[in-house]
Amino acid sequence: MKNAARSLFPILICLAFSRAWGVSIRGEVESIAEEKPEKVSLDLIEIESSYVLGSDLHRSGSFGDQDAIENSFSYGHRFLLNGHLYLHLGIEYNRFDFSMTGAPVPRHLQSVAGVIGIDYMHNNDVGAFIQVKPGFYTENDFDSSSFDAPITLGRIFVLQPDHLYFFAGANAAFLRGRYPVIPLAGLIWIPNDKWNVLGILPEPRVIYSPNDKIDFWVGGELTGGSFRTDRNSAIVPPKLNGAQVDYSEYRVGGGLIYSPCDNVSIDLGGGYAIRREFDFYRADTRYKADGAPYLRVEFKAKF
Repeated sequence: MKNAARSLFPILICLAFSRAWGVSIRGEVESIAEEKPEKVSLDLIEIESSYVLGSDLHRSGSFGDQDAIENSFSYGHRFLLNGHLYLHLGIEYNRFDFSMTGAPVPRHLQSVAGVIGIDYMHNNDVGAFIQVKPGFYTENDFDSSSFDAPITLGRIFVLQPDHLYFFAGANAAFLRGRYPVIPLAGLIWIPNDKWNVLGILPEPRVIYSPNDKIDFWVGGELTGGSFRTDRNSAIVPPKLNGAQVDYSEYRVGGGLIYSPCDNVSIDLGGGYAIRREFDFYRADTRYKADGAPYLRVEFKAKF
């Protein structure tokens, strides 16, 4: 069977599920099919950019059109502890930028966090893990009020060797307002060498692989994060002064993954962002944007 790593790219470690949500199961599981022993990848790099075209932002009336750009980078390194156990250390940066509207929402949101975890590896696959991402999740103010340490743990269960797997886990983020703790579960089905069905958030996908270098996919994506906005005594309504916000994007689309070699892949995709949302849950205020087309590109390398 071809390197199922590209196919099984993703199991969620998360949110809201996404890097900023303290979750990114995506990329944690590279390949589950058991063939021959593989060397464990020690250096992991991911770079992603996406753009959502403008659409109406509203709450009891329109505030004008707004578009959104996301850029992220992560690097991690594994250190052998004993047998199948590895210490996983790294750093992640994620940023959302928004065009100006009349709404009292941030112009940008960003996070910078360390990654501290333990991976149980089976060949080059993550069979189980626990991960903490201490850092700052903020608009501009990197202080104690914007500090968080999302925790994620999970395990893969083999239901049918080489064909059917079950993922179970949980994610907790203290800064997240609406759902501080999220249970995680999903199925991975590999009926044959050409098809993979990944029923797991934040990126459920159906993947068709005509050869070892190209994968075509259709599916969805949930991205976003939980942040602390800046102190601003002039903001209206005043309850949004330094408020916590859950930002989310719900997307559907398709694309292709090009893998020039086993260690590198480039994912090009696009589709429709069904909805974007700024949820100031603790302030009982929510702003929503209508659907709009989106484009994304992602680069992954592992060595």
